[in-house]
Amino acid sequence: MALDIDQFLVIMMVAVIVAIVAKYIRWPYTIMLLISGLVIAYFNVDPPFVLDKDMIFHILLPPLIFEGALHMRLKHLKENAKVISLLAIPALILSSFFVGYLIFLFTNSLLSLAIPFTISLLIAVIIIPTDPVSILAIYKDTKIPTKLKNIIEGESIFDDGTCLVLFAVMLDLIRSGNVDLLTGVTDFLRMAIFGILLGLAVGYLLYMIISKIDDKFTEVMITLIMVFGLFAMAENMGASGVFAVVMAGLILGNYGTRFAMAPSARHTLLSFWGFIVFLVNSFLFIVVGMNVNLGAVWDEIELVVFSVLALWFARAASVFIIGKIMNRGQSQTLPRKWQVVMWWGGLRGAIPIALALSIPIYLDDGTLFPHRDLILAVTFGVVLITLLVQGLSLKSVIAKLGFHTVSKKDAEREEREIATLLKDTVDELIQLKDDGEISTAAYDWLIHKYSQANSQLLTELGVLVQEHGFIPREEYTYSVKETLEVKKEAVKESWEKELITGKVGERLLLEIEAQISILAIETDATSLKMPVDLLKSVTAPARSNSAKTDIERNCAICMGLIESGESTSKCRCGTVFHDACIEEEGRCPVCIAPLCADKEEGGSSGQEMA
Repeated sequence: MALDIDQFLVIMMVAVIVAIVAKYIRWPYTIMLLISGLVIAYFNVDPPFVLDKDMIFHILLPPLIFEGALHMRLKHLKENAKVISLLAIPALILSSFFVGYLIFLFTNSLLSLAIPFTISLLIAVIIIPTDPVSILAIYKDTKIPTKLKNIIEGESIFDDGTCLVLFAVMLDLIRSGNVDLLTGVTDFLRMAIFGILLGLAVGYLLYMIISKIDDKFTEVMITLIMVFGLFAMAENMGASGVFAVVMAGLILGNYGTRFAMAPSARHTLLSFWGFIVFLVNSFLFIVVGMNVNLGAVWDEIELVVFSVLALWFARAASVFIIGKIMNRGQSQTLPRKWQVVMWWGGLRGAIPIALALSIPIYLDDGTLFPHRDLILAVTFGVVLITLLVQGLSLKSVIAKLGFHTVSKKDAEREEREIATLLKDTVDELIQLKDDGEISTAAYDWLIHKYSQANSQLLTELGVLVQEHGFIPREEYTYSVKETLEVKKEAVKESWEKELITGKVGERLLLEIEAQISILAIETDATSLKMPVDLLKSVTAPARSNSAKTDIERNCAICMGLIESGESTSKCRCGTVFHDACIEEEGRCPVCIAPLCADKEEGGSSGQEMA
């Protein structure tokens, strides 16, 4: 039955109410949506419409995949490539065969259902993939390490791609009746590799196109057309639509938004797709709940419960065995409590539902697809149990493991503090202009470039707050270093254009280099700092009123440890050194700034430079 506008508005109104309630009771939003759908279905015998393959695969699935890939960093994928690839390919394939074999034994030995192994394997392939949307919605309010979050997100997205290809191969084998392992492996590799290459090509092409356009709404429209068009094109060409969209999303997220878009365009793009995903999830989880046939699930409850137990066992085996592999020797790449989070956080969601509903009613010879109703019942039951049991208990498990929840208000307050600190970084330019060391034209040029870089950083921070509920330290330091590099290039360009003198250019470049060095020191420090404290350390040199930072540990000249009571000097570029090490009296050896006669507060004989 088709969905009309009145039904859609009612569903959206329910979603808004659920979102508000979920904030107050601090339950995962997606799980609340599913429960709401179940409640609506309980009081409404006939659902407003029935989900079908085309709606889920060609309308609801592509934006979910693209938005996840858009936020993934290639740097993080590279860092975690080994564990993600192990989990998303060999572990997933082996787990599918293991769960399929257990289901085959259970149904044929204990339930006497005489289900073929191919059908058991198809069920396993459908219920194996984890759901990144449900998982990240729960992790959003929990301060887990960024590396763990990156592993979980990367695995979930590539799980989806692997399982969709496996599902397509299994479906073709069952429909044709020709079960050939070699053919299945060949089809899997062909679909996966073709999809990856197609996605890379289209993503790079769109990156080049966007780089020539300076209109944020046009750029957003291009990505919208690409997401749905690429998925459909890949599927029609016999490639994996999921892998194609993921690859294109990675190219646009890592290159298009950073090098081909203005900060305002990037903010618009990320906000647009964030809203689209919120809309799709709100719609999808409510409607899934409304379409669940609880009676059919209850009729197969023994098989449903057994399938969930088999999934838990297979997931535990995969995660803990790979954890052993990754932690060989002295390495602790995957600490034990991380492994527990990865195991219990393996929720199932939209992808299994989409796969189950896409099973055709008839085979190629016109006969009914075997056990289709049973597959649907098991899939819906597994999704319900994992979301309700694991989803509602995951926060408690995370808290017991030592991770803690965070307040979004605290993150937003930290974001505002950082915005104030970034505003302070332009004080150096204002001082140079007031002192007559740079012209008005040079000031206007640099202040424009600095403001653009700061705006880009604030956009990054806003996205991080929305995505995680806090500002992850690793993501933050990466963005700050990127901002400093942009400012460095702006100074070089203004120097080349002869807007500033060589003396001023050298001074500004040395100060930025000093800030980059400070950022590296603070990042590698054993005592971890919050993002706002990190920025205070980095921006303190650029603020004329800054008298003290937290990096006074070693002399920048002799690299010797500065002991209490030693005569030291500190420049606003962040350099701290012994007075005895200064070769040129009255001048900082790093940024060449002149010395100030005033002594540094708190030092026995130290002095601060202007």
